Amino acid sequence: MNIKLLGVAMLAGVAVTGCDKAKAPNGDDKVLSVNGAILTRSAVDADIDAIMKAQGDKIPEDQKAYVRQMAQNQVAQSFIFQKILAEKAKAEGYAATDAEIKTREDDFLKSISRSPNAPKTMEEYYGHHPFGADRARKEFLDGLIIEKMIKAEQAKESKTDYAAKAKEQIAAIVSNNSSVATAEKAALDKIKALKDELDKTPAAKLPAKFADLAKANSACPSSAKGGDLGEFTRGQMVKEFDKVAFSQPVNVVSDPVKTQFGYHLVMVTKKSPAVEAKGDKPASPEKVSASHILIKVPEVQSVPKEAEVIENLKRQDERIFAQKFVLDLVKKSKIEAFADDFKQFVPPAEKPAESPVEKPAEK
Repeated sequence: MNIKLLGVAMLAGVAVTGCDKAKAPNGDDKVLSVNGAILTRSAVDADIDAIMKAQGDKIPEDQKAYVRQMAQNQVAQSFIFQKILAEKAKAEGYAATDAEIKTREDDFLKSISRSPNAPKTMEEYYGHHPFGADRARKEFLDGLIIEKMIKAEQAKESKTDYAAKAKEQIAAIVSNNSSVATAEKAALDKIKALKDELDKTPAAKLPAKFADLAKANSACPSSAKGGDLGEFTRGQMVKEFDKVAFSQPVNVVSDPVKTQFGYHLVMVTKKSPAVEAKGDKPASPEKVSASHILIKVPEVQSVPKEAEVIENLKRQDERIFAQKFVLDLVKKSKIEAFADDFKQFVPPAEKPAESPVEKPAEK
């Protein structure tokens, strides 16, 4: 679970108040207040400048205004969640052990290890953070205790038997796989029957017959056009299909072709040989136009280990619980917006449902 995934959407339904431009005690412009804690315009601008400076010349000139707006949103979100979530976690006594911090740091470094110039140590990461090492370290630890709090709160409420749910999912996959052989035989029988029907069709009527059967039977979206795939070059189709399409004579229906999608009947309708470059005319590769009929076959799914399924189920539930938990906390908080550009990113409270209008009694 990543607390950053909660984002602005978690602020939907928050009671937000606005007032005239106000000043902080030091004379600075206030832009947000969360449970009495003040975020000032100069603090926001300083953070935005730090973010922009860290990007250097990577941001195109015509995108800088947009990036600054996104950075402002990020700063405001961080402030809101810090004042609501991190302080709630600390008030409840949640803290991170050295072992938990080390595990989280190792996981974090591993997750970014493939990024260009990825830091090798946390000190290197903190040292290059746009907000400075001390603040980066604090935000990292705050994120850890927030997630620890949410997991602990979820554990108090959860009564889910994850092992039982995992067994059900695995059983469903095994059942599906056992039915694939039967489904594949049925698909092969059907494609053979269509092939027999086409083989009995006179050559003059074959294109029209093929199109009719494709419309009635093919599982490909091209069925709406009678199975017509248009023109393509070598390599644009899957290997097995490609091989048949470029070796098949025109207006001859192929034998059933098996691909990862199922069984196909292929009919090449036109061939265009490769053309060498000549003068101003560029070279052109070999091309064919073809139609096909596809009878799909369900895929055999890999059977996951029970521990993997349990972990996935837990993560799904964690995300759902986290959203509700955070939204409930935010709804109970007092958030004030003092500037128009901050009211935009913090949505207003949801309107209460209107009372139903009573129908007049019938006379």
